[in-house]
Amino acid sequence: MTVDVPFSHPARPSAQPGDAVRAPRELMTLPGYYRDKRRWRLVEIRVGGGWRPAMLTVWRRPPGSAVWVAHVAWGAGDSWGWFVFDEHTVRELPEPQDEPPSGPPFFGRWRDATVVPAELAGQVAEDGSDNCWRLAWVRTGGRWRSALVTVRRRPGPGLPWIAKVRWGEDKESAWLVADPVTVRPVLVAVEAAVEVGTPAGPVGSSGTAEDAGGGER
Repeated sequence: MTVDVPFSHPARPSAQPGDAVRAPRELMTLPGYYRDKRRWRLVEIRVGGGWRPAMLTVWRRPPGSAVWVAHVAWGAGDSWGWFVFDEHTVRELPEPQDEPPSGPPFFGRWRDATVVPAELAGQVAEDGSDNCWRLAWVRTGGRWRSALVTVRRRPGPGLPWIAKVRWGEDKESAWLVADPVTVRPVLVAVEAAVEVGTPAGPVGSSGTAEDAGGGER
């Protein structure tokens, strides 16, 4: 809550040394054609003096500009922004590299997350108590995808938790069984690991600003 407006959202934290630079209004309002490329990719962004897991959803090359800007969100509400791309302040999170479990139902081979038919998912709570905003890796289409969990709930007593998951620029989404092996939340511990210097490459070999028009991420 701010001093001037009761019950208002708190002001965005002031930028700290080393933070990602927000794209100035002058850059975002240049006249002409904007070259936008929608590419969902889990990244880390430096904001408020620390690293946060985040979702990069759009690359933009303002008309006549030599720089790329990126739309990045690290939480619900006001926790997002357009930032001037710099590989030192916005960088890719590595996909999971572990081997599939040897026991059932994987038996040493990866399987996609289990889809729950919408008619079996049940009704989402009207009071919003089922809503959430959680970044995750999801296994679908035979690969790991950068994803966002927007709802999680248990359809009934004794039934497994399920999650409404979105994982792409074409609005791919589904209800999935919330199995932590194939619907894998991005842990906040990643922030601490990067904070002490864990190496992390720039945004992509196929996810860099220059490759923004490349294959789907």
